[in-house]
Amino acid sequence: MDRLLNWHIRIFGRRFVALKTVFAILFLLTTIVANLGILTYLGFFGQSGYEVKNLKVVQEGINLKLTWDKDDCYGYEVYLMQDKKRPKTFMVEKNYCLIELSELNMKYSVIVTAKGEGGGNHGAKTASIYTRKVKQEIVTAKDSFAGFEDGDGYLGARAPGEMAFASNNEKIVRVGPKGGLRYGTRGRAEITITAGETPQYRPGRKKVSVTVYPEALETPTLQVANKDDFTSKLSWNQIPFAQGYVLQKYSPVLDAYENFKEFKANETSIELQRNQAKYRVKAVAKVESVDVESKHSKAAEIQSTAATAETYGSYKNLKTLDHSNLEVITSVKGIGRASVPQSMSLVDGNFVIAYASHDGNTGALVAYDQNGNRVKEASVSGMGHGNGSTYNPNTGRIYTVKTHKGIRSNSCTVYDGSSFSNAESFNLPRQCSGIAYDDSNDKFYLAKGNELYVTDSKFNVEHAYGKFIRYNHSQDVGGYNGVIMVVTWVSGNESYIDMYRASDGKYIGGYSVPIGEAESCLVLDKHLYILMNNTDGHNVDQILRTVDPISIP
Repeated sequence: MDRLLNWHIRIFGRRFVALKTVFAILFLLTTIVANLGILTYLGFFGQSGYEVKNLKVVQEGINLKLTWDKDDCYGYEVYLMQDKKRPKTFMVEKNYCLIELSELNMKYSVIVTAKGEGGGNHGAKTASIYTRKVKQEIVTAKDSFAGFEDGDGYLGARAPGEMAFASNNEKIVRVGPKGGLRYGTRGRAEITITAGETPQYRPGRKKVSVTVYPEALETPTLQVANKDDFTSKLSWNQIPFAQGYVLQKYSPVLDAYENFKEFKANETSIELQRNQAKYRVKAVAKVESVDVESKHSKAAEIQSTAATAETYGSYKNLKTLDHSNLEVITSVKGIGRASVPQSMSLVDGNFVIAYASHDGNTGALVAYDQNGNRVKEASVSGMGHGNGSTYNPNTGRIYTVKTHKGIRSNSCTVYDGSSFSNAESFNLPRQCSGIAYDDSNDKFYLAKGNELYVTDSKFNVEHAYGKFIRYNHSQDVGGYNGVIMVVTWVSGNESYIDMYRASDGKYIGGYSVPIGEAESCLVLDKHLYILMNNTDGHNVDQILRTVDPISIP
């Protein structure tokens, strides 16, 4: 019996060992097959054909951006693996994937596999990246806030992290736990906003300015200082909280002040020509669409040059020129809308009259010979309201100026004396309404308001004189043997031709011409020629000449 039992044990023991060996081999084979299946699924052992090439991973804000070369596969499967966390899977059709990350400052790995027809996995690529937390931006309704004393406001702040608020001056503004503002006394303060760190963002910080305005601004003080005979400077003090200033000028016609010019907060002065005028200024601001202003300053008056210039206290009427001692050379007429005679110059023995339309947009040059025959005409552009014109035979050009009582400009437009074609335009050194060339000394004479200038042939100013010119306006000037002849129309039929010595500005005397609106004058063969507009108040424009030669002291 014992022998039989031992025999069975030997037989079945060997079989048990053999079975253990068989089961171990089977387990090993099963493990290998299973692992090969996983690797095949992830693409390490896959079908050939589709591939993922040039996989790139970058961090953009709180996102991972994955790009790779496109292949003609049936889509892609993306695995996002975070340390010690279960991978996330994304299915995409294109060679692009943007993944938002809920946590940063850690390492991420990605695997991209190409999908074949029927869903099989093909080639795969793996990449890793260490992410960093992003700068946290705090957004407010505005970067600066403004309000009135004892008023309210709201920051409207937003940020990913938990926010806190602090004011650097609670007398000016207090801030609540949710960003509400309570304005106190006038002044400027600063609110600091902080936002706490989050899994995605670093701590944030932002400062906004707060200005609390009074209900009305302080009243500025306007001062005037005369820099020289022709320029004054208006200046005013800088007003707290003012965003700008409005300068007003008095209009005698309207008997009211009109806005003259606006200035920025840092602009507190202006230089003006010394023409008689009154000005006042006010400080202005706009707070939450509400206009805030000061009272107007006291008016400051600019005294014109006439206040200190030579006056007509010893006015010397050389002669009254009327129909008893003037003869008509011819009646004149413009071209179309250019119907208002403005000035007259002598061009190669002919009288050339510059015409303008009433709005100054249309111009014309018309020539008459000394017998009154119309010999040439041309419509011209660029002349504007050509209140003055003159001819320089040395250059062969006619010079016209735009300025008259309603226009302020130093623009000079030049025309060829033969063809009347436009030659050039340039700026004169001073504004003027009258211009004359005097061939006796090769000088130009300019006049505007109460100012006379003598320049060389290149328009460099040599002399500047302050003179009391009637009505503060010269129609035009003439030049003869070193004498400046200023043509002035006062009103109605009252006109004058006053004369000044070019060398020292001394007043010589004048001619009274009470027969219409005198526009211009010149001297030819010692006779004075006058361009008259609306002679005797009638709609007749003429060139008149003194019957007898004139005598200029």
